[in-house]
Amino acid sequence: MSVEMPTTPALAGTRVEWGGWVFPRWNDPRLPFAALLTLYGVLGFTFFGFNRSPGQMAFLVVSGTLLDAVLGWVLKRRKELPLSAYISCCSLALLLNYSHASTLLWLPVWLAIGSKYVLTFQGRHVFNPSMFAVAVCLLTTRELITAAPAYQWANGEVALSAFIVMAALVLFFFRVGRGWLVISFLSFYALQTALRAFILRHHLPPEVLFLGTLSAPSFFIFVFYMLTDPATSPGTRKGQVLLALAITCVDLVLHLKESVYTFFYAALTVATCRFVFMHARELWRTRGASLRRLLSPDVLRRVGVVGGLGAVLATGYSVTAAQGERSAPLAFHLDAQDLTQAGLSSTMGHTLEELDPRVAHVAKWLVAVGDAVATGDFDGDGKLDLFLTHPLGTPEHHAGLYRNLGGLRFERVNVPALEHFATRYKEEGLAGGGTFVDWDGDGDLDLAVAVALGPVRLLRNTLRETGTAGFEDVTEAAGVTDHAVSLGLTFLDYDRDGHLDLLVLNAMTTHLPDYPNPPPLNLFKLPEPEYAGDRRMLRFMHDGWHNANNGGKNALYRGRGDGTFEKQDVEALGLKETHWSLAVSTVDLNQDGWTDLYVANDFGPDDVYLNEGGRHFRHLVGQRFGEIGRDTYKGMNASVADFDRNGWLDVYVSNVHHSLQAEGSLLWMLGPDEDAFVPRFKDEATFRGALNERRFGWGAAAGDLDDDGWPDLVQANGMVDARLDAPKWRIPEGQRNDYWYVNHKLMQSGPEVHTYADKWGDIRGRVLYPNEARRVYLNLGDARPGHFVDVAREVGIEAPDNSRGVLMADLDDDGDLDVLITNQHAPLSLYRNTLRANAADAKPDAHFVGLSLVGDGQRTHRSAVGTRVVVSYEDHGKRVEQVREVGLMGGFSASADPRLHFGLGRHSGPVKAVIHWYGADPQEATLEADRYQEVRQPPAPTAQRGGR
Repeated sequence: MSVEMPTTPALAGTRVEWGGWVFPRWNDPRLPFAALLTLYGVLGFTFFGFNRSPGQMAFLVVSGTLLDAVLGWVLKRRKELPLSAYISCCSLALLLNYSHASTLLWLPVWLAIGSKYVLTFQGRHVFNPSMFAVAVCLLTTRELITAAPAYQWANGEVALSAFIVMAALVLFFFRVGRGWLVISFLSFYALQTALRAFILRHHLPPEVLFLGTLSAPSFFIFVFYMLTDPATSPGTRKGQVLLALAITCVDLVLHLKESVYTFFYAALTVATCRFVFMHARELWRTRGASLRRLLSPDVLRRVGVVGGLGAVLATGYSVTAAQGERSAPLAFHLDAQDLTQAGLSSTMGHTLEELDPRVAHVAKWLVAVGDAVATGDFDGDGKLDLFLTHPLGTPEHHAGLYRNLGGLRFERVNVPALEHFATRYKEEGLAGGGTFVDWDGDGDLDLAVAVALGPVRLLRNTLRETGTAGFEDVTEAAGVTDHAVSLGLTFLDYDRDGHLDLLVLNAMTTHLPDYPNPPPLNLFKLPEPEYAGDRRMLRFMHDGWHNANNGGKNALYRGRGDGTFEKQDVEALGLKETHWSLAVSTVDLNQDGWTDLYVANDFGPDDVYLNEGGRHFRHLVGQRFGEIGRDTYKGMNASVADFDRNGWLDVYVSNVHHSLQAEGSLLWMLGPDEDAFVPRFKDEATFRGALNERRFGWGAAAGDLDDDGWPDLVQANGMVDARLDAPKWRIPEGQRNDYWYVNHKLMQSGPEVHTYADKWGDIRGRVLYPNEARRVYLNLGDARPGHFVDVAREVGIEAPDNSRGVLMADLDDDGDLDVLITNQHAPLSLYRNTLRANAADAKPDAHFVGLSLVGDGQRTHRSAVGTRVVVSYEDHGKRVEQVREVGLMGGFSASADPRLHFGLGRHSGPVKAVIHWYGADPQEATLEADRYQEVRQPPAPTAQRGGR
């Protein structure tokens, strides 16, 4: 809001001059209003959970007030305390959001303050500055700056709305003479909302539309603090009623176009029409004489100063945030493979129609995940095999094992234990991921399957016992029978006893909470109501959009070393959070020799746990938004690599980045800090070119695609479309299929509404960020270490789909990394890397070394999980070091290649490898370039063997 004092009778006599400066007097209604917004900001940082830091708000407010003061002096020779600018910038700081770089919010500051000096009529500005800035930003940079989504007003329900309304009424409303404007607008808008509720009654419960619209804090800020600006709204009763009616009508038209942010756009439209009309009328009355005033030196000077400042800001940002450019043509391409020839084709099924009828309207949301891939050599023939899950496929494709025949051809392997479970999904759950690992340490790869709506499954390989690869279900015998809603599991040795421990992530709550004896969550058959109005069975959706705490508790099982596990007390170990966990990377983040955890969570901040000597985990939570543990609230994936080659493993976290959720991926660059135990985490996704803007990000994988010695990234994107919906649910051709329009109001309601599935909008026939292009972020390497440029179109992987997991592995053993991407609503995508046509075709700038590790089974588990390897070599007189660590989960819905792959670039000679065996002494080895080799841990000294 901004107010021009001399022209507003309601505010006359509220200023005083002193020392040549103009200051507000105690009776200036702007003072309590400024205090109210300041208090609201303070509460936002301390209680409401705003997605911004105090520093970001201070940056906006201070920079905006200084800009107004400078422009006022330069353009009008006016020395006045910029209270109006302070209020405008407070509104911007509360409404606008950009998670990674607050400097980008200079754009709305410039728009707000600049509009006061450029978009004027007879010396007065016509547009409310903060409204103008918000609306123009939404129109021009929707993927970069957005109005703060409802979930960033965490506790903004009835009490918060009442706080805003009462404060407005007492402190401002009755003192500026805009009562008719507010009353008429609220009346018209309530009628309009009732009409929309009737039209949408088949898609969204009417009470959700009313609550989401009329109780949203952004709506109240608009109505009471933007719309009622005395400097930009009419003072007469008739004018106020007409303005309210005009904005309501324009808003309704925008709703018919299924637009969000409608009242901002409607106010901008009406103000623009008013601005044009006033100037046109003046030109007509003066017969064009006023045109000379529009082109006067004073006006041109204002336009030049404000416009020049904007050009400087735009240039500065484009230079600092622009993606880098490659200095050489790409040396590889990712060729799409025919799935029928590859033996990996699948058929879509009817899982969505089989869920409990009470959740049929959100079935596509509930089963929007689970399409996953794992790789490992289960039959010991030296080739990487595949395990695939596809919950929306036909039952036989819900989970399948595929043997690698070579040449990127696979054959389905009959596994009775797996197929028995996979086809009993209504009773035993849907397979949602998996990993190959020799958890029992007998020398062959077993298979662990993550399961949603049932216990996870442990399948023991019988290769060593019988000589023939095969799997038997030993879940109960292993002691892992807890009900899970899991999309990922992994193994680690958290206590360094040489035995692998099992970590099971849970996304949704595993049991319905409101029952005396909570029943396991089974979306195929929810409990029947026990009394009229019983809705307990429907309370399993997330209880917040930025800090959901009603997910399932993750489970940790300590391995005994004999193939059985003992469940641990995760709360006693420090793993007490119940977030919606989707992916985990097990990695030694602080280089103390103990495996730590980075858990990516949906609808809340990620969890970082530092291992305190195998006895406890320390949960890292920063002090301010933007620090570790206070991130951008949509963590989908966690992939680890040393992207800048500083010797510290960094973490890339996929995220959502769209008009309602301009959050974007995180790229935590790690390094040493003052506390040796806690490393420095700094998010640099924006300025390193890895934000994944305008995408709904899911899984990602890190690996060296071009073997230049610098890790790259492949990112999967896209949410859901309508291709699997029954024909009767299809939205008519030509109508926009945007589910966010239906669900936007749900986001603005409180957890007492959106936690219940029956209050969600009907997604059948609608889509949500569908079929988005993938990304291939190529590391610019020596030119700009750890910076990326998207080359997906150039390498041939940009084909859009609703993708989930990304596997980057050398599936054809030719020395380069191939890519497999799972797609939720379609068969997978398989790409062959053409860097080498065959294993002997080593390009002069693309050498590699591959390494398999085998622990001694005593100090270090045979899988060598947790072992860190540093390779070093001379590259044209420059010493190069690369670091990798053995881990099983490569990102959301995908495991990792069990072999460590290092690109060497131009170096074709031997390399030195220092192998830091997990829990044991390091070992040095010499590795030959352009081949895979195995290194086995030397036997433990006799004293150590006896001690065990």
